[in-house]
Amino acid sequence: MFAMSLRWITITLFATWAAIACCWAKPTLYLIGDSTVRNGTAGQMGWGDPLVSEFDPAKITVINRAIGGRSSRTFLTQGRWDAVMAHLKPGDFVLMQFGHNDNGKLNDERCRASLPGIGENAESIVRVTDQQPETVQSFGWYLRKLITEAKSKGATPIVVSLIPRNLWKDGKIGRSDDSFGGWAKQVAAQEHAAFIDFNNRLADRYEQMGPEKTAALFAGTDHTHTGPVGAAYNAAAMAEAIRELKGCDLAKALLPADLWLPTIFSDHLVLQQASPIPVWGTAPAGTVVQITLAGKSATATAADDRRWKAELPPLMAGGPFQLEVVAGAARRTFSDVMIGEVWLCAGQSNMDFSLAKTPKRSFAGAVDWEKEVAAADHPRLRMYTAEWAMYEFPQREVAGAWAVCSPQTAGDFSAVAYYFGRALQENLKVPVGLVTCAFGASTVEAWIRSETLVAHPQFKGLMEALGKKALAFRDDPKQFLTYGTALAQPKKGKGPRNPDPFQDQHNPAVLHNGMIAPIAPYGIRGAIWYQGESNLNSRNLYAELQQTLIEDWRAQWGNPGLPFYFVQLAAYKAPPKEAGGGGQIAEMREAQAKALTIPQTGMAVTLDIGDEKNVHPPNKLDVGKRLAGLALAGTYGKKGEASGPTYRESAVENGRIRVKFDHAGGGLIAKDGALQQFAIAGADGKYVWADAVIEGDSVIVSASSIANPVSVRYAWADNPAGANLYNSEGLPAAPFRTNP
Repeated sequence: MFAMSLRWITITLFATWAAIACCWAKPTLYLIGDSTVRNGTAGQMGWGDPLVSEFDPAKITVINRAIGGRSSRTFLTQGRWDAVMAHLKPGDFVLMQFGHNDNGKLNDERCRASLPGIGENAESIVRVTDQQPETVQSFGWYLRKLITEAKSKGATPIVVSLIPRNLWKDGKIGRSDDSFGGWAKQVAAQEHAAFIDFNNRLADRYEQMGPEKTAALFAGTDHTHTGPVGAAYNAAAMAEAIRELKGCDLAKALLPADLWLPTIFSDHLVLQQASPIPVWGTAPAGTVVQITLAGKSATATAADDRRWKAELPPLMAGGPFQLEVVAGAARRTFSDVMIGEVWLCAGQSNMDFSLAKTPKRSFAGAVDWEKEVAAADHPRLRMYTAEWAMYEFPQREVAGAWAVCSPQTAGDFSAVAYYFGRALQENLKVPVGLVTCAFGASTVEAWIRSETLVAHPQFKGLMEALGKKALAFRDDPKQFLTYGTALAQPKKGKGPRNPDPFQDQHNPAVLHNGMIAPIAPYGIRGAIWYQGESNLNSRNLYAELQQTLIEDWRAQWGNPGLPFYFVQLAAYKAPPKEAGGGGQIAEMREAQAKALTIPQTGMAVTLDIGDEKNVHPPNKLDVGKRLAGLALAGTYGKKGEASGPTYRESAVENGRIRVKFDHAGGGLIAKDGALQQFAIAGADGKYVWADAVIEGDSVIVSASSIANPVSVRYAWADNPAGANLYNSEGLPAAPFRTNP
């Protein structure tokens, strides 16, 4: 067994460091330009943002640094290009589109126009905006500088002509062959840079569509800026143009054009039994897609936006099968497919906590993880682990793959999810699939859709704070410059913090966009959730946020009764000295417990398996087992008590307080001696440690110093060490206070 563990460690270390090396080597595509590439005005969108989802995130990172109102001149003079240059490394790409703002007066309130043409002529001015001298160059001169400097960093520059405006004359849309579009082409040829004639490519398409359909791509009556539909249309056209570039490796990072399915459809996948099975992806518009599995089939037709979705009829547990998807001449085949029970496993670091300690998750490693990994031979238990990913907008894809549980793979499994899934499989005797989407230190709002959060006035402050941070990051290139400079320096320990608010797991919607959007609506039975520590400062909002998360996920999966089982935070920090002293974590547990009023929810109490000095307690076995118990009882109808005792009501009786509980199971018990961590107070609200004894389904609480008690608290502290009220099923009671 030890030899097997050592072998697994060697394999894991090699695979992990190989993955890290691969991650370091992954190129970045930088987009630079104006508002037609990136737009912050409501109702408008540039093609650069939807272009991000045309690429495979496992192969490339796409960063859109375009900004509205800028020209080839001001992108340089304002230091925005310097900020990009600070990040550029060999193998990167720069896609540049300018021209819309390069026309006009050289010296006005914007000081952004460049001289016409591509020559070396220049004009010296003193800017009216800040009284500073400037030598204004030609449009071609600025493009040449961008191209030359990108090449100096080993990056590949790609010049793009500006998108056409929605202006028509005699049935033809305006083009720019004799101005900025033509000049961009000439400069690219001079500098031997790749060129995409986006102006004519789109103009040809718009003319085929006609004025009416073209107008639907633009934002209202605006003739320059597209709306979201037009941005997506242009992004698809840009992806097509990139594929046609000769000798340019950027095309290799695009998602397949003939037939694409998200990576959650891969070999060894587990599909949800006894429910329609959704399958989706993209293919050329109008293509008929046929899906077959276990003798069942379904068809779909790719829409104008190339997306398609089909539903296979329900199947019962079994396998292995083969899933085949055909679109024209394209074919995708996935082998070793199982049908069984599928659960989404999400949250922050305690859900991300892997069974083994690994270089990627050095904080992890469950109790006796070496033995656990060596014994983890469960071929019908599989896990899909989504890679950490945050985005401003919902994505189609997240990097990840299904892994069959074995001593070679289990160490990278979420420990909580692993123990949960193992318990389900032992009881249900069917294949179990676990879809893990977890990110350390993430807040609950990071996992909720933006449009859902915006609809709730109580979250206005969260959304406004993100908006302010986003504007500051957009408008001040120094933040990105400083970050790039710091990344280039030798590092000890953690690297510099990314200042992009959409790369911060504390901000609304970013993890939904990167990790949930790509997998919804993959068929699942329910969800388990372990999160809360990162919301301690917003715990007054947590009950509403958690309810909103549940409702949002149920809406996305089209299942208003989607089971949702969550973990109440474990004990942490020093034990209390004062009776009923409370604390941030105590208050958070109370906020979490409010979700129990929502149908089809359950809470796993973990007061007894925390660690005073470790926010990541290594006992994940009991966490997983308790979550599984909730699912087995609440979702699968297994008999038995799955919850620890929870407070129901209290009443004053002759100088004592009787507290009654739900989920007492076979009876309340005091584990390891007399009951502890009960506190009682009179009308003055001053709590003292109390005597507590079990009487049937009640606990009688009293204190000699409190003649007229008013309220009781149990385990009301961040770390209520010694709390020992359980039911006979061995499940701990949830903390409570009778006077919240």
